Amino acid sequence: MVSEGVRSAESEIDDGIRRLPVWNGRKTAILKRLMKIWRDGLELAYMRYGHAAMFQNNESFEVATVLEQHTSIGAFWCIKWAFEYAKTASTWKPTDEQLVKLVSCEGVAYQALVDALKFATVEGVEIDVDADSRILTVHEGGNLSGYDHAIVARDHKSLLVHKQSPLVEDSDQLTTRWTAGEYREYWRWLTGIAEAAETETILAQAGPLAPRQEMFKRPVVFEAPDPPARLRNIQEDLTLNQRKIDCGMKWKLSCYEDCPLVQIGSTTFAISSVIKALASVDDYMLRVAALVDREQYEKVSGLREERMVAQCRCALDGLGWHVQPHFRLSAPEREIDVYSAKGGRDLVIQLKSTLRPHSPWEVYKRNSDVLKGINHTAEVLPRFRKGALGFVVTDGYEGDYATWARSLETCVPVATLQDLDMIAGNPDGAFQILKERAGITGRPGSKPVSERDAEICGWRIRLVDTPKPA
Repeated sequence: MVSEGVRSAESEIDDGIRRLPVWNGRKTAILKRLMKIWRDGLELAYMRYGHAAMFQNNESFEVATVLEQHTSIGAFWCIKWAFEYAKTASTWKPTDEQLVKLVSCEGVAYQALVDALKFATVEGVEIDVDADSRILTVHEGGNLSGYDHAIVARDHKSLLVHKQSPLVEDSDQLTTRWTAGEYREYWRWLTGIAEAAETETILAQAGPLAPRQEMFKRPVVFEAPDPPARLRNIQEDLTLNQRKIDCGMKWKLSCYEDCPLVQIGSTTFAISSVIKALASVDDYMLRVAALVDREQYEKVSGLREERMVAQCRCALDGLGWHVQPHFRLSAPEREIDVYSAKGGRDLVIQLKSTLRPHSPWEVYKRNSDVLKGINHTAEVLPRFRKGALGFVVTDGYEGDYATWARSLETCVPVATLQDLDMIAGNPDGAFQILKERAGITGRPGSKPVSERDAEICGWRIRLVDTPKPA
């Protein structure tokens, strides 16, 4: 729960943000400058990535990762604030230093505050307030699985290149306004425009005698023209504008991936590298659909689930398993998504289709659903022959420390569709393989996740990996 003292601190921080001098500037001018700062921060991150690759420098890679994430998080919050607080007409201009600080400090810290408050409402964390010292301490719960530190360290590296498997076909009517095929067509169209807008190539060399190498195309802020008529609804749903802020979408937009385009005045702008990156994956298609048309999105969810069943059948049939989808037990009644038998062995699979989360609250909702799958599978396993094995299989999520805490208790791990061949071919060894992939090796330890902190409007936010205070 969130105490009155914490809510009071939250209100004070919100008032402090609203009163920042930068909002005395003209809205359109501030929005354009924030887009440029976002672009500049991404270019700097790409330079560090290039340095990391050229010299095999892990420290540079970590710095680049943080810089890219913090720039995007901070810029997106500042853009939302500018729509809300900046002046419609003004001749005063904030300095570049003020805007850069706003993005790198207040924007990033506010995301941590929002995440902590939302998570605290479901008792995922406990927040203590010290009004005299102006410190908010977020207790994240301590070591849940016995291997939290190793799992988190592994996730920090793997989630950067992780891709979902949405199992969406072009004909799927994800919203009443567009299909998956139209969504993909829009990104192909916009990517061509983004690539054409990039005219400079950044070069680097490992030393004075080394040959120069191409690192990346320099990203630019470009104008996105009106798309073909059949794709206009998609661009509208992907564009952050005044109307969406005025109708309360500020809190529903968890990340810039939900709205990567920004309307400033009558013109829509985007950052070329952001568009190219998002166009290369389908990870965010379902997020956008669920955000703009939840009812229609849920109507077609069953299509993805049946495709997951079909993939299970293909992998298991090929290795001689007898597969029975939607297997039902009675007294008490339970349904199993996929039941398979082979040579006196039983295999129980529960399927979970997930959205890629971008906040602790979204992670909490996803994990709650996955944990239900683990518990359901653990409950039904004793009703099969001795030695029956169970797995929760998702369309891309491999589990984290919260789900592994339960998986280690029940011996029901979380796997992905890409693991089906391994499960079908080596069901007895699959649990150990999945554990080691998650970073779970050796005996349990007590090393906590490192403390993190941020400052915003005179308050300090501390995130500590400790149990909730009594």
